[in-house]
Amino acid sequence: MRVGRILNPKAARSHVIGGMTMAVGAALLEDLVVDKRRGFFVNHDLAGYEVPVHADIPHQEVVFLDETDPISSPMKAKGVGELGICGEGAAVVNAVYNATGVRVRDYPVTLDKLLEGMPEMGI
Repeated sequence: MRVGRILNPKAARSHVIGGMTMAVGAALLEDLVVDKRRGFFVNHDLAGYEVPVHADIPHQEVVFLDETDPISSPMKAKGVGELGICGEGAAVVNAVYNATGVRVRDYPVTLDKLLEGMPEMGI
């Protein structure tokens, strides 16, 4: 990951791991369900909202490329911000595609969406 000069490696690593965990949650768990008959959100509170935590994804590796960006700031540093969330959701969806052969194009990837794309069994 190219982030410029790292001022606090431990905090930057933790922040990126948090973003990667959020991306997995977006790809596999987060869903907004709308009741189209009554026009309201079915899951409008946090009672049923599931998000992954570090214990769900214990081994994540973060590698920062040692670089200096001369035009980023006077300290030659950038913020990692939510950089960890950028490509992980797509990586999860592509891994599901490689494992099943079914391309799911909207989040979250759920079993019903995978079953819709499976070929019919010739029994």
